[in-house]
Amino acid sequence: MKSLEGKSALVTGASRGLGKDIAMSLAQAGASVMVTARTAEEADSHIPGSLRNTVEQILGTGGTASSIRCDVTVPDDINSAVQATVDAFGAVDIVVNNAGILIPGQITELQTKHWDLIFKVNVLGPFLMAREIVPVLEKNGGGHIINISSRAAIGPGPGPYDEPRLEGSAYGTTKAALERFSQGLAAELGDRNIAVNALSPHLPIWSEGGHFFRTKGGEPDYSGWRMNGEIIGDAAVWICEQPSSEFTGHILYDELVFSELVGLNAQEIQDRYPVE
Repeated sequence: MKSLEGKSALVTGASRGLGKDIAMSLAQAGASVMVTARTAEEADSHIPGSLRNTVEQILGTGGTASSIRCDVTVPDDINSAVQATVDAFGAVDIVVNNAGILIPGQITELQTKHWDLIFKVNVLGPFLMAREIVPVLEKNGGGHIINISSRAAIGPGPGPYDEPRLEGSAYGTTKAALERFSQGLAAELGDRNIAVNALSPHLPIWSEGGHFFRTKGGEPDYSGWRMNGEIIGDAAVWICEQPSSEFTGHILYDELVFSELVGLNAQEIQDRYPVE
């Protein structure tokens, strides 16, 4: 029997990138997966990837999946996604808040509307999902919430600085807020058997969206990158295998899950999850 057999999961931002990788891993572990994003069909975006494609890949590997379009900044969309998961699979056991955006720009360049949008997607979205899903998880006896964060949540440290950070501070600020929200929510739900953890890639991971924007500046160099997100998907599975009443409130990095918690050595991790 697979470790997540009989469980159902809802993954946001799963039309491509890390969300798709996490959805694939959860399905391979036996979970029935509802994937959500704004891009339902390939024609909906100029960036490769769609909910249809994710579902087809999961079904093609013997998994169970369905999809619904969802803008995580719209409460009615969140409600519909949760209800669709319950209708399709009978319950919700796992929620992965992966949907996120990065709008680069230094302080003199970034418009207020862009700052607001980054916070709406990266921070308000997980809040809206948590508010909607907590009663559902509680009714089901508990479950797991995983918020996908980033190393950008950690500040650059004290100066002086040789090179300016051209991407600006907005994205990292939202991820720092998301990690604080994750631990605060974990403490808030500590007596309800609902685990809340934050999970980030330890190294940069290739994605369709990231590649699309990086190629605008020429041929990108992916040295030191992982070319797929299998490691973060497997880390999410490992988290969901832990007792939700005990393993909660953690800020985790995918590689460190396997080195510090699973006990793999550096060579075993490299063999399983190669770095370019």
